[in-house]
Amino acid sequence: MVGFSTVTLKWFGVTSADSIFVARLGLRDTLLIVLGLLAAYLAVHRAVDWHLRRTGRAGSRLAIAVLATDMIVLFSIIALVTPPEHYDRALIVAVFSVQLTQIFFGWTATVANLVFVVIGYITLVAFAADAGAAIVPGEELWTLALYAIGVLVYVGLQGRVAPRMRNLMQVFARAQDGDFSTRYDEGADQMPDPVTMIGRAYNRMRVHLETIVLTDPLSGCFNRRGLNQLAEREVSRAIRGKKHVAVLAIDMDHFKAINDDYGHLTGDEVIREVGQLLRDTAREIDVVSRIGGEEFAILAPDSDDEGAVILAERVLQAFRTHRFRSLPPDRRLTTSVGVAAAPARDDEVAKTLLARADEALYVAKRDGRDRSVTWHAGMRAFNDADAVRARRSTPGMIRAVE
Repeated sequence: MVGFSTVTLKWFGVTSADSIFVARLGLRDTLLIVLGLLAAYLAVHRAVDWHLRRTGRAGSRLAIAVLATDMIVLFSIIALVTPPEHYDRALIVAVFSVQLTQIFFGWTATVANLVFVVIGYITLVAFAADAGAAIVPGEELWTLALYAIGVLVYVGLQGRVAPRMRNLMQVFARAQDGDFSTRYDEGADQMPDPVTMIGRAYNRMRVHLETIVLTDPLSGCFNRRGLNQLAEREVSRAIRGKKHVAVLAIDMDHFKAINDDYGHLTGDEVIREVGQLLRDTAREIDVVSRIGGEEFAILAPDSDDEGAVILAERVLQAFRTHRFRSLPPDRRLTTSVGVAAAPARDDEVAKTLLARADEALYVAKRDGRDRSVTWHAGMRAFNDADAVRARRSTPGMIRAVE
């Protein structure tokens, strides 16, 4: 763009001052040289484009070679059509090159670009001095030094911004996966800028976003996504500490009858009370989640079979003694619980335990409800007829078991 604009302005006499080459070769021959140089430049970039399409990759050497080509063309055009007193125009154009290089190629290529600019400008000044042009080399070199200082300050500031932007993007990427445990570190920013403001805004929204994304709004417990995320964290801890993990699958008995007898609004009120009841009953470190209509699950870190059974009995007793405000005083609500526990040996243990707890839950339902059943090897919750009926009545649970 710079080259063709220069040729056009020079051809139509908008810029009338003559360069050293125009004075020696004439305007027409000089502009033909410039056009030939631009054609060669385009041919080189066409070859680079073909190489990239064929190989699908570009190394740092190729990037620096392209930057060198850019600077050769830039300073050659300046020498051909610009009078010596305006050689600093090359530095103005080079500023944009440095900015683009910093954005797309990083610190190494930017330093290489600065070196090319310094070499190119010193060559221009030496050429003009050798040709007897009326310039003061010391002043031109001072102009170059000011340019270099400004570029280094800019690159230094950008160098501080880039890693902070990467950190912020990592925080956003984790939030996109439902993980809001990481805050943006505002304390590392010595000079607050727009990046800091974005980070602060995220930190203010983080708790609200976590509540919206990971929490079931009706029961106040974690939803399935929240359960999966926290299970991943707790299982990792259990693997490092060589601990057990337990899962309780909880399903209210005859909940459909409550919806049929009292309506879905009452059913929703019961779900709210159940969520609070389970959170009050579970330990502080346990993860209580609602995974279906009236289905809940409790992930109990550092709990073996014995501890999980004790927790299950507490849940059963809590339901037996609780008086639900939204139900008549004589209406009781019981629950069935499936229990599964195992040592945390791999990342899939939570999924395995949830499937086992669901299977034990079905056995508890089949054996009369209002009880807990612990999964054991060889347990068979379904025969063929049971499986058909289960698919019709509890498709979500049966999918987990299968």
